[in-house]
Amino acid sequence: MNVGIGTVVRPAWRRLSTLGIAIPLLMGVVLVALVLMSFTRDAYEPPELVTAGTVSQYEPGEPKYFEDEKIWMVRLPETDTMLALYGVDPASRCIVPWTPAHELNGIRGWFVDACRGSAYDLRGNCFGGPCERGLSRFKVTLQQADVIVSLTDLEPGHPRDDGAKPLAPPQ
Repeated sequence: MNVGIGTVVRPAWRRLSTLGIAIPLLMGVVLVALVLMSFTRDAYEPPELVTAGTVSQYEPGEPKYFEDEKIWMVRLPETDTMLALYGVDPASRCIVPWTPAHELNGIRGWFVDACRGSAYDLRGNCFGGPCERGLSRFKVTLQQADVIVSLTDLEPGHPRDDGAKPLAPPQ
């Protein structure tokens, strides 16, 4: 029996060409199914308003962090005003933790950009490092004793003013 190379190659080539068509078709069907499934799910929509407790739950000059919203809530010592500072540096987009031991200009207690070292006082105003403006703020309203933060109303921070006096936490 004389078996030529064409007899062996043709069936193998047919199998490969069948797989070459079947695999992309199967992947296309899977992709279409995934796209259709993404349209049928309810998309997560973050809340527009967040209740951040009551004013009495905050000590003046001791910021509290809300991790999910990346908000620092601050009760200012001199006026009992509540601020909701966006805990992300406006330039570097890095998290800005409260650092009570950080000292700048003889004052202890600053928000410090984890990437570039910009320093912000209790009001979120910029006083050290390469920052050009302060931390952005969310609108805060008081309803009876509740502190309500509007996550859809964000104002950019004030421009840097090196002549201003930083607000220090009470010692």
